[in-house]
Amino acid sequence: MSDTRFEERLSRLRKVNEPVPAGPASRMPGPSKDRREKLRRALVHLERGGVTGSRAYAPAFRSLARAGVIIRPFHYWSFMGLTAFGIVMLTVLVGGAAFITVAIGQVAGPVRAMIEAGPIVFFGVTSALALVFAAVHRVKARKIDLPRWRDL
Repeated sequence: MSDTRFEERLSRLRKVNEPVPAGPASRMPGPSKDRREKLRRALVHLERGGVTGSRAYAPAFRSLARAGVIIRPFHYWSFMGLTAFGIVMLTVLVGGAAFITVAIGQVAGPVRAMIEAGPIVFFGVTSALALVFAAVHRVKARKIDLPRWRDL
């Protein structure tokens, strides 16, 4: 971390510890307890970092949010959560595609090779891809210096 960024963070920490003058108008907004407000703030931070649209918040998550189920954007998930989600997602997608091709009798060469390699290789490949998925999101979140979810 560069010296200027360190000094900026240090000054922000010192501001947090300064006493706040009395009165409702002088108080800074702290972390929100409302998940919709946290989501709004998270999307604003992502937009400032250059992550917009479906890359910031997946369309399926937007639909769930409209229905009242608020899910954090991927950039706010933990590494383990992203990895677990990636393993499940890739297993369903790749395994489902393999199952469908076998069911219709049109098995392509790469799918045939994966089936012949066995479940251990399949799980290894999906796990490796899930780790890449998680790493990409965590590196991007650090690069654009996102606040933690609990601080939104």
